[in-house]
Amino acid sequence: MYISNLILRTLVFIISIAFAMGDVSADWKQCMDEGDKLFAHRNHEGEEATSMQGAIKKYQEALAGVPKDKDNEKALSDIYLRLSRANFELAYYCLSDDDKVLQGYKDGIDYAGKAIDINNKNGEAYFWRGVSTGSFRDKKKVSGVGGLFGGGIKKDFHRAIQLDEKCDYGGPHRFMAEFHLATDDTDDAIIHAQLAVGIAPNYLYNQYVLAKVLWKLDQKSQAIERLQYILSKGPDVIPDAAMENRAIIKATKSTLEDINNKKEPRWE
Repeated sequence: MYISNLILRTLVFIISIAFAMGDVSADWKQCMDEGDKLFAHRNHEGEEATSMQGAIKKYQEALAGVPKDKDNEKALSDIYLRLSRANFELAYYCLSDDDKVLQGYKDGIDYAGKAIDINNKNGEAYFWRGVSTGSFRDKKKVSGVGGLFGGGIKKDFHRAIQLDEKCDYGGPHRFMAEFHLATDDTDDAIIHAQLAVGIAPNYLYNQYVLAKVLWKLDQKSQAIERLQYILSKGPDVIPDAAMENRAIIKATKSTLEDINNKKEPRWE
């Protein structure tokens, strides 16, 4: 009788552990889904920061809950990728304190690097690492992050183009254009800016970068046409990029105001 009871208790314990593990699995997936919903909610004007902060919290909870084994490597990589993007976008679009902005970019770099460690064929991970690194360097000019002359950033964007040039609405081409423009390489900058616009003409940042390159090439009327195109669109022309489009529309208004006042435009 004692042995039978012991066996029964052991079986109950094993079953309860199995159910508990199932609950953990469900919990981290639920956290990930909730994080995605919060991140999408960033497109509601005035709710950008709280939405992304909430998304980051949920993604961190998912990260803590997902089993760290071979069977869950893809899920782990996906969570790292979400954390990289969310931390970058929170810092870039919403934060003003320099230390917090730099920390957001650093988190973007670190999480993207972890995603690459798991899957080095994910173009989007290289893209977010490149964007985060470039933004960190822009903010902290003396930083050696990304290599002495930004070679690591260029390599990340080049790798992203090879693997997934269409990620983030042509993002690898968009930021490769910015990179070349910063080094006065307008020949390559115009190629990548045009490719980005070809991939996603209504992701308005692409149009803005193209306008910036055209202005640098002294093709000012064409640059103004690109800026006017931006103002002809509403931010919801791509619903899932309304936050980003809204920021570019605001920047475009300032740029055109400078031009109309016969000033050299402040390109943002």
